[in-house]
Amino acid sequence: MEGYQEYEQEIDLKDLVFHVLYRWRSVMLVALLTGILSAGYAFWYNSAVFPEKRAGIEGELEEQLQLQKLFNQAGQIQGEEGNQEQAAEITKAQEKGLTAENVGKQIEELREQLEGLKELSPVKYFVLGFAAALFGMAFCHGTGYAFSDKLRREQELREKYGYHILGVFPRGGRKRFLGCIDRLLDRLEGNRACSSEEEIHRIISVGMMNLAKGGGTFLVTGTVGQERLQRLVDHLVQNLGEDMALIPGADMNVTADTLEALAVCDGVVLVEERGRSLRRQIHREHESIAAFGKTVVGYVVL
Repeated sequence: MEGYQEYEQEIDLKDLVFHVLYRWRSVMLVALLTGILSAGYAFWYNSAVFPEKRAGIEGELEEQLQLQKLFNQAGQIQGEEGNQEQAAEITKAQEKGLTAENVGKQIEELREQLEGLKELSPVKYFVLGFAAALFGMAFCHGTGYAFSDKLRREQELREKYGYHILGVFPRGGRKRFLGCIDRLLDRLEGNRACSSEEEIHRIISVGMMNLAKGGGTFLVTGTVGQERLQRLVDHLVQNLGEDMALIPGADMNVTADTLEALAVCDGVVLVEERGRSLRRQIHREHESIAAFGKTVVGYVVL
């Protein structure tokens, strides 16, 4: 288990990058939605908040300008009998500690605020929201990859246990939107063009016959569902010789019948699913197979 724990901590940078790139649909979708929401906020601010804020500053500036005008005319107002109201306003302002100098400073500050008050650019906010969501989603997927216990690559079992790869089925068999991007990523990652499922079944069968030349009974098991194991077995037996028999068995970690079949079989073929099978469960399978003294002919990755 110590070696397994050390292996768990190894993270390949290239695999991490492609793990994120293969999830470009969710990354782009969230980034676009965030960008649209950010642009929508800019439109709302420009139509609802900005006019009200500008009007408030302009009103306060107008009041300060009127007060400054009164301070500038203070001597003349006090000497005239008909300007008692303006004189009262000046007295009231002075009681609050306001002076012509203080009013002048407030006017300058308000003018600076008015000059600095600008409408938000929807395009700029869209770009900022898009970029922030892009990096955020990439970070989330990268963190999930680093802490995930799921089978990441088809080569992992060969690198860890020395098992032979019998066959690898392509990622996602169904057609997806802009699937050409996924095919481009496959080429960049170094994956070859996908063969048909029928051809992959033949490749697996030929590999099994070459690795188990003496024939016998072989247990086909793994952490995938029983139905998928049965379908795989049904396809493989069509290409195998009469001296080879296959027994599908559900996950041996939770199924006693599979352990009974393991005890009487001549070899084991593991079937695991990339991105779903947990490595700790695969390691438990490895320990059980070793405890029964059986040989793993190879493994298949779905």
